[in-house]
Amino acid sequence: MSNVTLESIDAVQPSAYNPRSADAERLDLIELSLRKLGFLAPIFADSNGEILSGHQRHLVASRMGATQIPVFRTKSMPIAQRKALNIVFNRATNDFDWHTTPEKATRELASLDVHQFAESIPDKAVDSPEFIRCLRPSLVSVKELCRANANCWLQYARNLARTLHRQGILMPLVCRRDGTVVNGIGRLEMMAEKKFETAPVVYVSDEEADFARAMMNLLSMDFDVHTRYADLLRYNSFRRARRVREELGNGFIFAVHGSKPCHSFDIFNPKQRAAWVREHGTSILDFGAGHLTETKMLRRAGLSVTPFEPYHITRTEIDKARSLELVREFLQAVGEGTEWTSIFLASVLNSVPFQSDREHIAVLLTALCKPHTKVYACASSVGETGWRQVNGKAFLNKSNSGNIAFRLDYEPGVRIGDFQEKPKVQKYHTQKEFHQLWTPFYRSVSIRELSNNITAKCEHARPVDIDRLLEAITFEFDLPYPDGSRMGLVDLAREAFSKRLGVAI
Repeated sequence: MSNVTLESIDAVQPSAYNPRSADAERLDLIELSLRKLGFLAPIFADSNGEILSGHQRHLVASRMGATQIPVFRTKSMPIAQRKALNIVFNRATNDFDWHTTPEKATRELASLDVHQFAESIPDKAVDSPEFIRCLRPSLVSVKELCRANANCWLQYARNLARTLHRQGILMPLVCRRDGTVVNGIGRLEMMAEKKFETAPVVYVSDEEADFARAMMNLLSMDFDVHTRYADLLRYNSFRRARRVREELGNGFIFAVHGSKPCHSFDIFNPKQRAAWVREHGTSILDFGAGHLTETKMLRRAGLSVTPFEPYHITRTEIDKARSLELVREFLQAVGEGTEWTSIFLASVLNSVPFQSDREHIAVLLTALCKPHTKVYACASSVGETGWRQVNGKAFLNKSNSGNIAFRLDYEPGVRIGDFQEKPKVQKYHTQKEFHQLWTPFYRSVSIRELSNNITAKCEHARPVDIDRLLEAITFEFDLPYPDGSRMGLVDLAREAFSKRLGVAI
């Protein structure tokens, strides 16, 4: 913990994007915690003084009259990485498991009489060494600490500690004098894995331990990530390179291949191709085409395919120029009145972070339909392993043992992960949600669950409400990009859709 120094409280400032929101009651609990325990962990800030973890403690310490606080300075990093790290910190400071949500922690905290825990603990003066006790932690044998905490491991907490350590960040353990960990069991496991000889430890007395455990592991602020990080979650929705396919995905074959595995369907097999064409026709719109894998595959099979992809990537980054080129080509086809026999929305809805955004997509697809056009949508269901894991209903396996995804609660079935730099939301659907999404726009909607996917086959599009279509166009064709710019093609899109539909939009 040599990175921790005593600094003026004004030397660090809150970040504008911190996704935690506080209320007066919980801020009062933080004040009680600081008054009784002092700083058991430092404030974490970057080299410019932007706080990454400890916003509420900084606020409350200032309110208490503290002029100096312990600060751990991280290395300099770009804004996207700071935002990702901020989310990780909001989990890593607690000894959380996969399925622990702020609501669950708050309920458990409410069941405890924390004020009774605190009664026997003397106050720490804000100008005393006891108030900044994390400034000089003890260095304790990792082997001895592991023996004292055998069979107490939390794999998820360890994964969070690993993520912080990759950025050069090490939080102290908080322990009783007998070595029992009060907070930081995941950090201890991480240090043991990496063969640390010693660990930084801040000791608490037996009378402080229960109160410290409650404050450090259960006192959690509400996440406001869905409003503070709304644009980031939108432009991070792009399909990752590891998802590039060598065969058509479920979203392209469920209507003709059912729940059979994707690798058993070959679009270049004459018999299977013929069955596919009977169902889908030969003029295809690939809406949310990702890496253009399926687009290129279907074109090689002799089909006419128009892709739409606002977040096309080159390697690991969004290629904005290529993305805009694809969107313009799509809008040209829209304006020319191209008739698609089938529109595919394959896996796109997995990563669309908000219900309103998904509804905008449904409106746009409806406006693109001719009387014979069918829409095929496919997205992950709540039965999928990724959702079951964050609910404590599925075990981690070797391939995802390092995962640190967790549930968000702004709507059902949402988790967030991929924190290395580009946090990404995954939405898991129910049949009811798919029914509610598609039936307002189509007279015939068939919903099924196949292989942990929810599928929809939509036919006979209803007339589109022009005002609602304008809202959808204004949203979809002015999407945000990581550089702070926006797509800026709303006028071009309005012109194309107006020409297609024969109405002024």
